[in-house]
Amino acid sequence: MKKNKYGLIVIATVAVVAIAGISIYAISKNNNNMMMNSQSSIRADTNSADYQQYAALKGEAYDKMFLSNMIAHHQGAVDMAKLALTNAKHQELKDMANNIISAQSKEMSDMQSWQTNWGYPVNSGSMMTDHSSMGMMDDMAAMTDTLKGLSGDAFDKAFLSSMISHHQSAINMAAVGKTNAQHQEVKDLTVAIVNAQTKEIEQMQQWQKDWGYGSSESTNSVSGMNH
Repeated sequence: MKKNKYGLIVIATVAVVAIAGISIYAISKNNNNMMMNSQSSIRADTNSADYQQYAALKGEAYDKMFLSNMIAHHQGAVDMAKLALTNAKHQELKDMANNIISAQSKEMSDMQSWQTNWGYPVNSGSMMTDHSSMGMMDDMAAMTDTLKGLSGDAFDKAFLSSMISHHQSAINMAAVGKTNAQHQEVKDLTVAIVNAQTKEIEQMQQWQKDWGYGSSESTNSVSGMNH
């Protein structure tokens, strides 16, 4: 009887330990899932042409191409944002437009200074020597043109869709900068661009839902981009 009693105690103890282990595992797994869900779902589209182009560049080759094209890319965002100041319906969108103009204008100024300081071809002003961004400039102008003449809900809906796509493209270009860029200034800028524009995409997607505009896939890059 004692042996049976001890045997039952051992079995019961093993069962309790096993159940506790399963519970701890389940709690841990659930917490991990919650952490994953709390993180942004927006990532670089590694299948996109823009991501793959920049992922293949290292050191100064990355810095030169990134600065040239991101200056033109930022100018496109600023041009679209300026339209929003007068044509948008929602004040929230106008406020974001002001933030885009302020932040990206400063970043353009920084990037142009770096081009000059590091002896890179410049792609602005009367002394423009870098024509590699001409395709990007054309794409940005075409995107801005699609917003002209729109107002109210029609403008807001088109603007959100275009700017989400535009921001995703910037993320694709900047995603590898932390490891691929040569200059620390470029590394830091690419990280800042990814962080800031990821948050703005999330906000714009929420507005699409709140305002009944439907949703945009954040992984869509600017279509027909030549850079």
